[in-house]
Amino acid sequence: MSLVYDHMNETNFSGLAEHEEMLSDTVRVDAYHSGIQRNIRSGDVVLDLGTGTGLLAFMASKAGASKVYAVEHSDFIQVAREIAQLNGFTNIEFVQANSREFTPPEPIDVVLHEQMGDELFNENMLQNVLDIRDRVLRPGGRILPATFRLFAEPVTIHDAMRIRRFWNIDLPDGIDLSTTEHSPVTAQFDTGRNEQFWARPGSVASMVGLPSPILEFDLHSLESLKTLATDHLIVRTASVDAIVDGCCVWFEAEFDDVTTLSTSPLAPLTSWGNRIFRLDQSISQGEQLRLNLRMGELFEPSTWHVDLL
Repeated sequence: MSLVYDHMNETNFSGLAEHEEMLSDTVRVDAYHSGIQRNIRSGDVVLDLGTGTGLLAFMASKAGASKVYAVEHSDFIQVAREIAQLNGFTNIEFVQANSREFTPPEPIDVVLHEQMGDELFNENMLQNVLDIRDRVLRPGGRILPATFRLFAEPVTIHDAMRIRRFWNIDLPDGIDLSTTEHSPVTAQFDTGRNEQFWARPGSVASMVGLPSPILEFDLHSLESLKTLATDHLIVRTASVDAIVDGCCVWFEAEFDDVTTLSTSPLAPLTSWGNRIFRLDQSISQGEQLRLNLRMGELFEPSTWHVDLL
C-alpha cells in the first residue's frame, strides 16, 4: 500500500489546480508560516519533505535556515525550482527523489512536512516522516509539525442541509415511509453509497458532546505505525435533543503552544475535507451515545467502520 500511495501522491499533486487550492488556503499557509517563523533557528539545516511548490522551503529559508533540502518525487519540482530562481533563493537544493531513497550529506536539524490527508494518515505521512527521522534527523532535531490529534466525533448537520435515511424522511399529508426500513422490496435498491459521505462546507451545526481525540501522538517519540490503536470506543452525552447525522473525522496539527492547524468542520474552512460515517439517529438531552470505530487499515479510511453500540 505504501507504493500505491507513493504513486497516488505523485499523480494527485502534479497539476496546478491542486496547488492553487492549497496555496489559496490561508488557514494552512498562515499556520505553517507562524510555525516556521517560531521554530526555525538561524543556521538550521532543514529538509522539506514533499516540497510541492517549494513554499515551505522558501519560508524556512526566509526564517534563517542556512540550507534547505527540498525533496519531491514528482516532476512538479520543476515549478518549485523556477519559483526559487525567480525569487532569488540560493540556499535551497531541490532533489527529485522518493524521500526514502534520499540521504543528505549532513545531519538535519529540522524535518518540515505537510503530508496530511483528509483523515491524517492517508498520504504516507507516518511512513515517510518516521523514515527520515530515523535515518537523517540529528539527535535533538525537530519535526514540524510533530504533535497530532485525530478526532471522530458525532455531529449534527443543519436542518436545511440534512439528508435523512429514506425511511426517516418526514413528508406532508401523512405519507409514511417508516415501514420501508425493513421492506425486502426497498432493500434491493439500498446501495449503501451514503454510508460514508463528505461534509459540505458549513453543513455541520454542532458536536453532539464534548470532543476528545481518539488518537494523539508526537512524531518525535512515536515508534511506528503499528503502535497506534485501530479500535476505539467513542462515548458522548448529548447536551440537547438532536439528530446525530454521523461521525465526522478531522485532525489537529500542533507546531508549538501557539500555533495549531485544525481541520474541524466548525473551524475556519481549509483545503482538507471531512469524511462523515452516516448514523442518522435521534438522541435526547442527557442520553449517552456509544460508538465503536474500527479502522481496518489506518491509512485507508474507506475501510473504517462506525457501529452503534
